[in-house]
Amino acid sequence: MNTEVDEPYRDEKKEKLYRRISFWIAIVISTAAVIWYNSATPPDSPEVQKMRLFFKNNIMEVSKFIKMSREERQEYAANKKHPFYKNYVQAPAKEQDKIAALIHVSSDYTIYQYWFNLVFLWGICFTTLWFFGLMAEGAIILVRQSDAKRRKQNQMSE
Repeated sequence: MNTEVDEPYRDEKKEKLYRRISFWIAIVISTAAVIWYNSATPPDSPEVQKMRLFFKNNIMEVSKFIKMSREERQEYAANKKHPFYKNYVQAPAKEQDKIAALIHVSSDYTIYQYWFNLVFLWGICFTTLWFFGLMAEGAIILVRQSDAKRRKQNQMSE
């Protein structure tokens, strides 16, 4: 069955070109989004990475420490060698809140997590944008099809 005769509104060369354009636009925009994200939120510094690994390795001990009252924390920090405990007790309340939030997200932390997230972000952006491009192409084909049917009906009625 010849598609040229049955579907004169479809042009295979144009559709193939549109698919390629959609594919490459998705790649370029996804890459640009990941580069922008990388520049807006750089990876953790080596000090923060060490701190997060300390939290991961000692999550139970650190969590109990955070939940203690102020006096208990000061006592506990005096008995511990690690500088985190003393620094936490001396830090202002706002900084303590930030550290508590960092502890919460560090329970399953790995050093390569940031780079994995960048690759995953690229994959999500690419598939979403490519999907939207293919859906737009499908909508254009449907509009052309309905337009061709309308023209055919108009020609038959004249």
